[in-house]
Amino acid sequence: MLWQSSFVQEQDKLLDQMAQEWGRKNNVEVRVEHIAYNDTPARIAAAIQSGSGPDVIRWTQGWPWIYENALVDVSKEVEELIKRLGGIYPDAEAYNKVNGVWRAIPWSVNPGAFVYRIDYFKAANAQIPTTWDEFIQEGKKLKAYGKPFGQALGHSYGDPPSFWYPWLWAWGGKEVLEDGKTVALESDATLLAVEKAIELFYGALDESGLSWDDTSNNRAYLAEQISCTLNGASIYFVAKRDFPKIAEVSDHFVHPRGPAGQFSLHALFSLGIMSYSKNIQAAKDLILYLMDPQQYSKWVDVGLAYEFAPFKYSENDPVWNKDPKIKAFRDVVVNGSGRWPGWPGPPTAKAAQAREAYIIVDLFAKAVSRELKPADAVKWAAGQLRQIYGRS
Repeated sequence: MLWQSSFVQEQDKLLDQMAQEWGRKNNVEVRVEHIAYNDTPARIAAAIQSGSGPDVIRWTQGWPWIYENALVDVSKEVEELIKRLGGIYPDAEAYNKVNGVWRAIPWSVNPGAFVYRIDYFKAANAQIPTTWDEFIQEGKKLKAYGKPFGQALGHSYGDPPSFWYPWLWAWGGKEVLEDGKTVALESDATLLAVEKAIELFYGALDESGLSWDDTSNNRAYLAEQISCTLNGASIYFVAKRDFPKIAEVSDHFVHPRGPAGQFSLHALFSLGIMSYSKNIQAAKDLILYLMDPQQYSKWVDVGLAYEFAPFKYSENDPVWNKDPKIKAFRDVVVNGSGRWPGWPGPPTAKAAQAREAYIIVDLFAKAVSRELKPADAVKWAAGQLRQIYGRS
């Protein structure tokens, strides 16, 4: 199994233990290889090209659409899980059910919520924002206080898209129409989103965020340099373990609303079995064993819900009663705000390619860095999307 290393190492360790336990019971040799998120696409491409490699790969977001023909049909297994586990969230289905066929088994959702410093907000006389305009205004107070908000604008797989896609949607912008083909980025709504991003960046954000990757905001928050950032539960988890005084004065809130509504983009992970595998049935059996709530809930618990099942039974997992400060991570999934690149169309291979190219992230980065004027940044990004969506 090829698995991206978690920011919560305890989950990786427990996963390895559970996989080895299943292997011993079933006389199957199991090896889990952990690698960095950003290294995964190259490994996938090499495995497909050579026709050999890991039997199971952990996929994220729209990857099953890109590699549809390299994955085994797991429809029977997923439909059984949906019935047994109380239903599935729409974005998990959208990512993994490709042209009517389940190409990967949804494994987990790693949602983002805004972690913030209660004491800094109080000192700056700031309130929890419920709209993006309020987010900008409250962020200005914190930046004036010397503790800005922090958000990444670099080319890194998790944090930059997770913030800037929902930002675009909330102001009414979108990449394509519902047909998933017609580029619709050039609009007054997208231009407004870019102009608001410039106001946010210079008024409220730590301006070094242009070069941040997925770990930068974690370090900045735990170093007490910033007061608020969108992230998975890993910052809070590490704070509770290593910086308890920071954890005591931290809490979370869900995404604010914009003129077009409330939106979020979760990191969703799935387990895909490669078509070249000679161990397809064993791979299915292992995955179903790991996903049984008796095993799976232990994995969720040890990570304090950094990741949890994208099936609706997880709304009542005992982990939510351990610490009320983590409930925002459940709420941001349950509130139905989750979308995907390419929305309001389906998360097609082209939408995934656009995400991989960081076009939406770069739309905002080019504008806030003053490389391009707002209208020119929108025009540039629309042109990049047309190059992808115009391909046969």
